[in-house]
Amino acid sequence: MEEMNPEIEASLEALAKICCDAMAGDSIAELERCDGLLKSLLMSGYDRAENRSLEVDLEKRVKDKCGETASHRGGELSSLTAELASKFADLARQQSRAPADQSPPKAANISNP
Repeated sequence: MEEMNPEIEASLEALAKICCDAMAGDSIAELERCDGLLKSLLMSGYDRAENRSLEVDLEKRVKDKCGETASHRGGELSSLTAELASKFADLARQQSRAPADQSPPKAANISNP
């Protein structure tokens, strides 16, 4: 398995903790923090790593972190990780498309009376 940088590791761990908390019935408001963590993963180059799946990596971490809760609630875990992976994919698409969407600079229209 490929070694990941500390920023990616920290983001994945934080996402796993949020998933564990959500499955334990804690406030889902924490899921709002996920957007920042997903952006951090994107900026850290997680999407460029070969043979990486956010959904798979998160499920493994959540199972390691939450133990039986994750084992008994596999459907909920899959739903959470699939939603996060989908958000991550959307962010990656937006990021890759953004430079092409910008229009080139235009000359200033300065008129002298």
